[in-house]
Amino acid sequence: MPFNATTGHSFSEAGIATYAPRQSGVYGIYNNQQWIYVGESEDIEKSLYAHLHRQSEQSYCILSRSPTRFVFDLDLGDARWRRAWEEGLIQELMPACNWK
Repeated sequence: MPFNATTGHSFSEAGIATYAPRQSGVYGIYNNQQWIYVGESEDIEKSLYAHLHRQSEQSYCILSRSPTRFVFDLDLGDARWRRAWEEGLIQELMPACNWK
């Protein structure tokens, strides 16, 4: 797995509330068949809730692919590090809902 975490967490209200940090980093949303979305954020919990509650630009695409899990890595540097790590993960994983 390209993220440091070895297991993901449930992409649900309870999973986000329990496991998503209110810290900066990169995150990925996926199901058993595919990577759905990779993002970077100053507040991972807030971003995951935005996707779950249809409040992000990518929500429709993400939710239409039945996401089940999310994973994250905390920020080790600054915003430039997050964006570079996000871009590398997008190129490696080719998530279905990333467009730029």
